[in-house]
Amino acid sequence: MGSRDKRFASSTPRDLVTSEMKMGGPFGCAAFAILFTAYTFFIALKCQMGAWDLFSIPELPNRALLLDTKVTTCVVVWFLLQCAIYMSPVGGSMETGALLTSGVQHLYRANALFALAINIFVLGTAVVFGYDVTRIAASLIQLVTSSITLCLIASVVLYLRGRRLQPSDRNPNGNKGNIVYDWFMGQELNPRWRNLDFKYVLFRSAIIGWILINICNMVEHYQRYQSLNITLLVLNAVQLYYVADYFYFERGVIVSRDIVHEGLGYNILLQFVMIPFCFCIQTRFVASTNYQQSTWTVLSITLVYVLGFYIYRVSNSEKNDFRKNPHDPKLSHLKTIATKSGKHLLISGWWGTCRHPNYLGDLIISLSYALFTGVTHVLPYLGTVFLMLLLIDRERMDGEDCKRKYGPDWERYCSIVKYRIIPWLY
Repeated sequence: MGSRDKRFASSTPRDLVTSEMKMGGPFGCAAFAILFTAYTFFIALKCQMGAWDLFSIPELPNRALLLDTKVTTCVVVWFLLQCAIYMSPVGGSMETGALLTSGVQHLYRANALFALAINIFVLGTAVVFGYDVTRIAASLIQLVTSSITLCLIASVVLYLRGRRLQPSDRNPNGNKGNIVYDWFMGQELNPRWRNLDFKYVLFRSAIIGWILINICNMVEHYQRYQSLNITLLVLNAVQLYYVADYFYFERGVIVSRDIVHEGLGYNILLQFVMIPFCFCIQTRFVASTNYQQSTWTVLSITLVYVLGFYIYRVSNSEKNDFRKNPHDPKLSHLKTIATKSGKHLLISGWWGTCRHPNYLGDLIISLSYALFTGVTHVLPYLGTVFLMLLLIDRERMDGEDCKRKYGPDWERYCSIVKYRIIPWLY
């Protein structure tokens, strides 16, 4: 779905705000908080112990080793360094975010690609000078425990801070008057200090952390086996390329749903923690088992990745270009339908095949990551299953919002663009 609007995006209008609670209300939020936290610990424990059978229960580490003050300090210091890089006047320009219901358009320093390069350079330098990267994999549980503990503290602080905000600055979906629900969903959309947007810095730091752990896995494998694993090398390369591309188009990221519409509560904070510690499972599996596939198999899986990436990138570029300048001559071939709101909805091109072709591309990309690990274990595929459930839920929320916003025009749109994510299937 694309809309003919001169802005990249805008936040949810006030007339779309309802008293309806999402995610099953307070009880659902409490259940999801426990489930997501347990899942993150489960994956980190499997990665650290190398216990890849889904139903095998690895021996839990000593309770005293779950939370390490030195590890917690390292996490805090590393995040502060990411904040410093974000605030530095180098590596990228200042970009304007989406227009919020409060009438504010925040500024963002678009230097995520620069931050990624700095982090990789520092890690590479540390490895050259003898840093033992095996300490990262051996400390995954402590890293996760420290990160989740900090998230819990931050979520409580943000909840208390949100109660003092003006109504126009609050998250319309996180201010229902229930403590558990509002804490989980987040009362504030964009907590900031000057131009430092904490949610956005947390988000991109999580993605950078994923790549750093991947690199550590690859270096650890080489140190252990004294040889290159082509499967691991290509897997690292395609994931790094995905992230580098994501950051290259950073102007599209700062107007994405997570940044614009989602409150910063325990829900989003925990999802940020899941990115580095759950997304690294494929590289961790290949590195710890020395799993290798034939050259032709690696090439075939890479082609699956290329297909998914092509759909993901071209559809996102089509959407962003259309929102930025719907009258661009290169978009003149696209068909639209008018709505009573004054906006137009795309019904051709990639956005005519299904309502979220970018989700389809993301799912294919995620599946390709798992395919690099073979088909002998289920664990590396859980991320794809989790992503599929997340995107299905997000698509439904988008559909409900659009139905309230466009009314009968949305139903007309859905009769033309019939498929939600997967053409001819769903």
